[in-house]
Amino acid sequence: MFTKKTKTKHTFTNAILHSTVLSLKLLERFIKADIHIAGDKNIPDNPILYVVNHFTRTETFLLPYIIKKTTDNIPNSLADSSFFKGKLGDYLTAVGALSVDDPNRNNIIIGDLITGRKNWVIFPEGAMIKTKKVNRSRNFMVNYPGREGPIHTGSAYLVVLSEFYKREIISAHRKGDKERVSDYLKRFSIETMDEISNKETVIIPTNLTYFPIRAGKNIIQTLASKFVKGIPERLEEELEIEGNLLFSDSDIHVTFGTQVRVREFLDRYYFRKNKPLSSLTEYLRRLLYGDDPAGFNLASISRRLTNHFMDRIYSMVTVNMDHLFSCGLLSLNKKKTLDYLFKCKLFLACEEIKNEKRFNLHPSLDNLPIELVADEREKDYDNFEDLAIREGIIKKSDGTYFIDTSRLEMPHEFHKIRVENTIGVIVNEIEHVKDLYRAIKKEFSRSHKKVRSKMANLLSKMDQEMFKEDYDRYYKEELSKPREVGAPFYLNPAKSKIGVLICHGYMSAPEEVRLLGDFLAKSGYSVYGPRLRGHGTSPYNLADVTWKDWYDSFNRGYTVLRNACERIVIGGFSTGGTLALLAAANKEGKIAGVFTVNAPLQLKSIKTKLIGPIHFWNELLEKFNIEEGRLEYVDNQAENPEINYSKNSIKGLRELSLLMDKTRDSLVKVSAPALVIQEKNDPVVDPRSASIILDSISSKEKEIYSFQFNRHVILRKEGCEEVFVRIREFVDRVV
Repeated sequence: MFTKKTKTKHTFTNAILHSTVLSLKLLERFIKADIHIAGDKNIPDNPILYVVNHFTRTETFLLPYIIKKTTDNIPNSLADSSFFKGKLGDYLTAVGALSVDDPNRNNIIIGDLITGRKNWVIFPEGAMIKTKKVNRSRNFMVNYPGREGPIHTGSAYLVVLSEFYKREIISAHRKGDKERVSDYLKRFSIETMDEISNKETVIIPTNLTYFPIRAGKNIIQTLASKFVKGIPERLEEELEIEGNLLFSDSDIHVTFGTQVRVREFLDRYYFRKNKPLSSLTEYLRRLLYGDDPAGFNLASISRRLTNHFMDRIYSMVTVNMDHLFSCGLLSLNKKKTLDYLFKCKLFLACEEIKNEKRFNLHPSLDNLPIELVADEREKDYDNFEDLAIREGIIKKSDGTYFIDTSRLEMPHEFHKIRVENTIGVIVNEIEHVKDLYRAIKKEFSRSHKKVRSKMANLLSKMDQEMFKEDYDRYYKEELSKPREVGAPFYLNPAKSKIGVLICHGYMSAPEEVRLLGDFLAKSGYSVYGPRLRGHGTSPYNLADVTWKDWYDSFNRGYTVLRNACERIVIGGFSTGGTLALLAAANKEGKIAGVFTVNAPLQLKSIKTKLIGPIHFWNELLEKFNIEEGRLEYVDNQAENPEINYSKNSIKGLRELSLLMDKTRDSLVKVSAPALVIQEKNDPVVDPRSASIILDSISSKEKEIYSFQFNRHVILRKEGCEEVFVRIREFVDRVV
């Protein structure tokens, strides 16, 4: 459950049912959510007040636990007095929580901050903000049933007083005023002057972001409904939302911001730096005994400090797909839009905010899945689309969204809004990140034509940059081919409404299919030849990628043509053909046709059957850091040595095997017109692959052609133009 950079799962166990007293260790066992930490290096070894946004009831005990796991120092926290009942009350007391109604609350917190014996967590908003709606004009304001007005300044008040009192105690001690020192030490439960920290108190603004926020049945809600009759409606909503956040595969992002140094803040805004300590002490004495000097107002200090750190808290939100989607809906000027155009705008918006490097991004946005704009399903996007449809904000028909953003403004009861208007809550969360909203709005205001042009240019440029980076990183003089052999190519760009994607094979490069590309471009088509990641550089690159990386490369090429042309035919040679079949299966109704040339579903050499055991053996040795005995590469007798790798990666062969299995399972979903070309005496691919393809696909229009050139690479050398003609005839017919 708890990670800084990687994820580890911990599932709910039956131990919770039999436990009489909750513990921190039990928390780690039953929470299933993934917790990600950022900014932990911002936490110093000073007395600390953590100030945090408040969205769920569980944060009262969850955040101290997270801080304990991060710093090995568990802080105390303030909690609503209603929590301190029964076993939950016992647990909260055990982990250092204090009721807001405790009569000695302020002195306890101030004493802890003066000495540094305990750090504290406070939620300055004053209560759970289920709507995430906070207004900012001059000051931050909240408005919901039971709470209307400015954000509480109590946390700032306490931390300022801790710094003032520390100065006053030290000053009294230096003057030898033992009576006053004794009074202060007694008030704040401090034994001796040695306990007073010589480090200033700091505030750590902390942001909690949940993704996705969804209502749903969960184990806690199920147990509660089973054993407790007549659950109050408010509690039922909290179990449905908060239980789902903790006990499902959600992400909780905790971001610790840069510290606010309280002493420095006071010196900067309220005291001249050259003012002697005795004057400061005099200010404090007047303040404590009712004489508030002109120009010095504790309420003013607290308000300004509160606004300062609340700005930081809200700006540190971890931006995710839900934020982009919801903000995109609000940014559209029209009431309807094509779903594909919306996806492209969202993709471009994500790229823009990544380039600005000023926002905290959810890891899923670091490399937004290309499936989003490649006419395929994308989990996070589809999940939010389903939510928007359920909440009536969009209706979808024949690839078009009909948008009703007025539903975001519909009144909802405070304790139901997270269930009934989840998207409204998500929108509110990024309302204060103005620069983010402007960047998203800019992309969503672009015309259809500009979006398509920008998408095609962006992705073709991205392909070239990836190749350059990989080539420079993996270049080996004795193994690498000239740079132009491996570079992706785009022929006759955007000069035809018909685009043809042609993809090279395993251990090869785009140059392998360049002759076919030139032939089709001369026939008037726009042609894109992608480079599969791991190829066109050196064999060592091939060992660092998966078949999914190859498929992403294929999809980037597809998306270039998708935005530059009206109709697209996809195809490829050898492994490129296998990828084309998988893409055709996943893009139902989106392509004009698919063709393959010697596409493998099974290989001819019996040696390939040994790849699985060899790969397993290599992984086992790697796990134990054993170098000797690994077989990672084998020599390859290349048919076209000027293009193909001279060494083959065992891991690469394993990935090829996985790709063939995945494609074989997906063939039934291929419904587009199909052309299958197969060399009868192919020395690499088992020719029976062609029959398997033809028999398995669901295409009504499908044909097979056989050639006999006695080689695998039939797109080069003698007779290749016969193959080209067959492919061109197929493209002419289906477009």
